[in-house]
Amino acid sequence: MPSPNSAPLGKGLRLAGQPPRLDHTFFADEVRPMLGWILVKRGLITAEQLDIALADCKATGMRLGEQLIARGWLFEGDLARALAMQFELEYVDLTVSSLDLYVARMLPLEVARRMFAVPVRWGGDNEIVVAVADPGDADVAALEQILRHKVRIAVGERSAIQSAWRFVRQ
Repeated sequence: MPSPNSAPLGKGLRLAGQPPRLDHTFFADEVRPMLGWILVKRGLITAEQLDIALADCKATGMRLGEQLIARGWLFEGDLARALAMQFELEYVDLTVSSLDLYVARMLPLEVARRMFAVPVRWGGDNEIVVAVADPGDADVAALEQILRHKVRIAVGERSAIQSAWRFVRQ
């Protein structure tokens, strides 16, 4: 018979002789899985690291990915791939993919910085593939209005997008 401390509490918390922590498997069947669950499921971080990072996020206001990178528990590329997986988008590795400079220069730098984005290349059906650091921050409608083309969002690493800005503006 399970002990009272190991029984599920309220569909998400478990007690196991330690302070309560989230049962991250609770989020496994979400339509868009939580970022933390994706990272744990892929073995990039542990559930304990996720709990600590989530508590830090609550205290500091930082985003989960930023917190994990700051603690040295996650690499930027792993975060970008996990975000692409979460949002079901393409991952673009800007360190190995070449930019179409004509397309990249179509987006004004101030807009690119505000959205943390860089146009990468032409896609199918006369669309432009735009790499963003966080798909949740991307304003597709605004990008389409500025670029005057249909936009397909992809996820890239934040530092690679910043490097691309310097390269594009030369």
